[in-house]
Amino acid sequence: MTDSAPRRPGRPSTRGHLGSLSVKDPIEVLPPTALNILAAARRILESKGFAALSLSAIAEEAGEAKASIGYHFGNKEGLVVALVDSLVHEANRGLIAETRRFPMGEQRVRSLMEGEERIVEDIASFRPLMEILPHAMRDDSLRARVAELYAGYRETVLEVLDASTGPDRAVLEPFAMLMIAVVDGLSIQNALDPEGANVRAATALWERMIRAYLRDLGIIDIG
Repeated sequence: MTDSAPRRPGRPSTRGHLGSLSVKDPIEVLPPTALNILAAARRILESKGFAALSLSAIAEEAGEAKASIGYHFGNKEGLVVALVDSLVHEANRGLIAETRRFPMGEQRVRSLMEGEERIVEDIASFRPLMEILPHAMRDDSLRARVAELYAGYRETVLEVLDASTGPDRAVLEPFAMLMIAVVDGLSIQNALDPEGANVRAATALWERMIRAYLRDLGIIDIG
């Protein structure tokens, strides 16, 4: 094999610093064969669900030898970890890139909400994560990994609000948790009933609540 050195079993080194998800996508450091395997696993997860995610099925879908999965990811758990990394980091990286183009204030809050709305409406990207989460709740190592990634998502919200450090952090940490809860909850409803769930109306209401909250705290001056 000519790709880079093998990954540690069950713990592929695919992520950047979770405290600041503005770093390069950790999945991009993988060699082409590993990326092909990862893409094949994601296609199976999206079309057939977690139960169909066997090493044999992934190898067949990718057109690669089953041994290549072990070489790059260690085992199925390592591959699922890399999938979770890619799914969550993908959304966070885009959100940071969009919002950080603007100074703190009206435009950044608007950009944050537009980014969250896109995440909610992207059923295709959300469904794979929802396939994985029930299994993560029953698997100690996978649960810890997903918990790390949700912590990274909270850090994303805090970074967007310039509250990663300083006195505002303690005040805005609960807000970051609520932001994630709202996005996940709306995403589930939208995935189950895309015709009946009025996502735009819900996110518009959530934005008004956010504006009032941030204005009352005096953290930023917005209309």
